[in-house]
Amino acid sequence: MATLTETQILGIVYSLKEGDDDGWDVTSEEYLSGRKYCNAAIARWEYYDNTKWRELWTTLTAAADGDKTTDGTNVYDCPTNFRFPSSWVRINDVHYEVVTPNRLAELSDSDAYFCYFSGSDKDGHKLNINPRIALGTGDTIEYEYYKSASTFTTTTSTTEMSNPYFIVNSVLSQFIKLDGEDNIQELQQADEFLEQMKIDNESGFFGVPDPLNETISNNSGFGE
Repeated sequence: MATLTETQILGIVYSLKEGDDDGWDVTSEEYLSGRKYCNAAIARWEYYDNTKWRELWTTLTAAADGDKTTDGTNVYDCPTNFRFPSSWVRINDVHYEVVTPNRLAELSDSDAYFCYFSGSDKDGHKLNINPRIALGTGDTIEYEYYKSASTFTTTTSTTEMSNPYFIVNSVLSQFIKLDGEDNIQELQQADEFLEQMKIDNESGFFGVPDPLNETISNNSGFGE
């Protein structure tokens, strides 16, 4: 399914609600409220039934920010959309095992190649390399991670979800509810789209026996 921008989604919502294609002005109260409803729908999708969506797995290399090379220190900024890692960290092809912070005491005298992630969504996350390992400068840092879903902030914003018509029906149901009308049909359609995305997400790829496996056990984020 083709990606839809915020304006295209709200344009469809407007047409379904009003029966024409005039659309709301992008500075109008209705349009700005629609943006909030879109983001509420994205949040519901992101955290639905503890699903790990394929669309939200990504790499440090592809991230818009986050430290991607070493500078001789042992602490590095993660991307701002980082939620938790999914693989060993590699620095110039040397693999660093990801551990949880509660193991740091037992590893305090270790010269092993290990690292851990710290921080929060509020304050940002950090990649911490074993301080007993001396790092050089300009070495490439690589890892895969699970990211936060993108939200709508501009008219051209898009979503990672595979079926943006879930957003369309979610937003339409909210506008219909505010008009004091029955929105059951729109809510049911949104729920069907959401559940189908979950089924597709768990079904794997055609001809591929196993879906993506996390190398770090169903984590709360930071290793085993």
